[in-house]
Amino acid sequence: MAKLETIWRQKTDDQHRKALKKRLTKKSAQVLFNSLKSAANEKDIENAWRKVFTEYYVENYDEGFEITSPENVDGFISARSGALIFALRLLLEFKQGTDLTRVNDRARITCQCIHYMHAFKEKGYELPTVIVGADENQAFALLAGNFYKYLERDYEWGIAPSSAYKRDLKLMRDLQDDANLAVYPFQFVGGNVNERYNSLLDLFDSIDSIVQADGKETYKVAVSPATIVGMFDEFNHIAFREPDKIQPVKAVNMFMQMLTGKNSNDYYFLPRNRNLYHLPGDEKAKVYGVRLEAYLNHYDRNFTPKEVDQLTAIADRLIEANERRFKGDFWTPTIWAQRADELLKEVIADDYKDDSLVWDCAAGVRNLTREFNYDELFISTYHEDEVYLGEGYNPEAKAAFQYDFLNDDVLLNPKDKPDPHDWKMPESLFNALIDAGKTNKRVVFYTNPPYGTATNVKADGTSKKGIAKSKVNELMVKQGISKASQQLYCQFFTRIVKLVDDFELKNVYIGFFTKPRFFAGGDYFEKFNQFFFSRFKFVKGNLLNAGEFSDTANTWPITFAVYQLGTGCTDQPTNQFTIEQSDYSNGKAKVDVVGTHTMQKVYNNDALSTWAREPLKQGCFVKMVKGTYPQLSSALNESRGKKPRGWLHQGSLGYMVSNSNNIGEGTTNSGVWLVSGSAYKGNGFNVMPENFDRACVNFTARRAIAPTWYNEQDNYHAPDTSNPKYQEFVNDALVFTLFENASYQAAYRDEDWSNTNVPGKWANQWFWLPIGLVKEHVENDSNLNPIYDDLRGDQDRFIAKQIAHRSFSNEAQAVLDAAEKVWLETLPNRAMLFDDYPKYYLEAWDAGWFQIKQINHLYPAASYDQFRECFEKLKQKSGQLVYDLGMLNK
Repeated sequence: MAKLETIWRQKTDDQHRKALKKRLTKKSAQVLFNSLKSAANEKDIENAWRKVFTEYYVENYDEGFEITSPENVDGFISARSGALIFALRLLLEFKQGTDLTRVNDRARITCQCIHYMHAFKEKGYELPTVIVGADENQAFALLAGNFYKYLERDYEWGIAPSSAYKRDLKLMRDLQDDANLAVYPFQFVGGNVNERYNSLLDLFDSIDSIVQADGKETYKVAVSPATIVGMFDEFNHIAFREPDKIQPVKAVNMFMQMLTGKNSNDYYFLPRNRNLYHLPGDEKAKVYGVRLEAYLNHYDRNFTPKEVDQLTAIADRLIEANERRFKGDFWTPTIWAQRADELLKEVIADDYKDDSLVWDCAAGVRNLTREFNYDELFISTYHEDEVYLGEGYNPEAKAAFQYDFLNDDVLLNPKDKPDPHDWKMPESLFNALIDAGKTNKRVVFYTNPPYGTATNVKADGTSKKGIAKSKVNELMVKQGISKASQQLYCQFFTRIVKLVDDFELKNVYIGFFTKPRFFAGGDYFEKFNQFFFSRFKFVKGNLLNAGEFSDTANTWPITFAVYQLGTGCTDQPTNQFTIEQSDYSNGKAKVDVVGTHTMQKVYNNDALSTWAREPLKQGCFVKMVKGTYPQLSSALNESRGKKPRGWLHQGSLGYMVSNSNNIGEGTTNSGVWLVSGSAYKGNGFNVMPENFDRACVNFTARRAIAPTWYNEQDNYHAPDTSNPKYQEFVNDALVFTLFENASYQAAYRDEDWSNTNVPGKWANQWFWLPIGLVKEHVENDSNLNPIYDDLRGDQDRFIAKQIAHRSFSNEAQAVLDAAEKVWLETLPNRAMLFDDYPKYYLEAWDAGWFQIKQINHLYPAASYDQFRECFEKLKQKSGQLVYDLGMLNK
């Protein structure tokens, strides 16, 4: 099977490479290399690179991308207006005469790009997701999100971006200290043309990989020290004859042993066969011995003891994604291990390490415990090689052993199996737990468990299905808490509860790093929370940015929390956390508490998403026949998919995609949007007159909140409709929903679609102006005859009727007035676009705001900036009212 898998992987790789070569041919690569070689100036280099990027992303890729130069950047590749493809926004910057192996030159380009991004942000443009810097010889790619943090800081923003590297020295210094710049550039000089061509393909493959990892789920470039990362990458490339048989942890272990020679009795090349490398247990790995020895001889491996410790300390960060990230394992930085110890001391006792049984049951290479000394410490890890990697740390440990915490010994209990030899855990741990149960000794389960979720869908359409399969998972299913069993850290909690019961432990604390999503409630965690918080109470915890950890995105939080076993515990509706961040200024590392955040457990019965849909359960609605209405993949394009999941009821005003019920999904992950037809994506509901107000409230609450890394997992509660501010919010929400960027309502004139008695006419019920006003402005302009003909015999749309009998706040009315001005200013320009842009349907008298923005994009309205200012004020007010009405906690 392993051989078949290797063959299959090779075939898959070949197919992937073949697809890359179709989009970027060898001939095109040769043209690029020749152009770069003969470039006389920087403009020649820019033109050469723009040509190849245009070919790859625009000409040979059917996803609606375009290349532009906003703010005079060298290139910006993004989806054309109206597409719902958000991941790719590529900022390009090209130089001549740089050396991109030097961090200073990479920082120079990145500094300029950050100044461009600041200009983008100031003007309301979408920020790039990827930065690419290149010169005549090399190129590098960066995840742009890692550099968004600089946009909030005080730098020399008024200067020209091209001179930023000379004039904004503070930013340059900060960038040169940023580990996210520790990347190796792709080389296009030296070697033969095939090698250079493959390096170019690797560049585009790398960019695509970064882009595909965007959705939330959440991807980040490694932050290991550059030399060690480079050495390990080269080692991995040349070392193994059967790479598919070498687990990533084993590869890292071999690499570290070869560098340090710590255990030369167990790790060595066989004297008579240099292509076999000896491992503990008389295991032998097939390697390219001659290559490896030549490679190793390039380096001075006379490391000091301190340097050996430093190498071991970064070992976890070298373990590749296909195993550690697949299981959701993340390396814990020392500063957060120290902070966790402080919290444990605050909750338990200053001397808890001296009189507690402490078990780190997912220890990795002992990042949590290595800085401290414990009286009774037990260390276990899923990966056997990590036991060897961690040797030298915590020599006082009673046992350090390989142990699958979610499978080993799970079905045993000491009453039925009193002989410790029947157990996988060491006899010393078994006896210590038995003794703790009898003597009431304190037991502390202290670890950073895996965060993987079986249902996480990756960018290639696959998922982590299978990682949650374990014996604990089976127990949770039997206990009726199967949904949360897909989360590995929930399985760790459950296993601890079983250990407490099996060994009759009475004095127990848990200190875990986890995602805090279960503190936000939701259907997924409701039964688990009832189970777990009936046994353990939350005592204290913090929130830290996941970007503090290695290889994780910086858009979501991690909590370290301490829980105490108790009696009469209940699931508390709210829990407060400190917001903390690391500070490495002045050569010292410390943790700063920068605020507090309260997380509210919101379950289905109280959820905003449930409340918005409730009226639909009470009505009798008739579904329209599929094929008679638009299934939209973007505002103006029908889905190409064969099985769209959205549908429409007769009389529907449109379809609102409303995925999940949390802040991050509605904002960062673009999981909330509205169309006046149906949406291919599903995960939403029809907007009917019966639930219209609630739909607008849902849309506004989900879109008006500014997402932060610490609030993105917070769930929305249904609003307090008795609050005096509620009705004003409802009316504000109507206006917000009309004009927010994720509102894609439009009118269609297509022979296949009709929601009126006129074939081919799809009325946009979200058009807000009365038909009489439209008629007044088009009836005397012969250029606008198609619009005049279209409105004959028609009537006001649903939204126009609603606006006519409602009163609005000053902020909402200002938006309506400004939007009408934009509509009036863009109206005369429609005639110029009728023929060239037929799919904009601009002859429709009820063309929606999205369609109007397309006109404004080509022929800007003088009032559009005023509209944006008014809308921003409404958005800020609406965001505050979300909190005032109890939908979120701060």
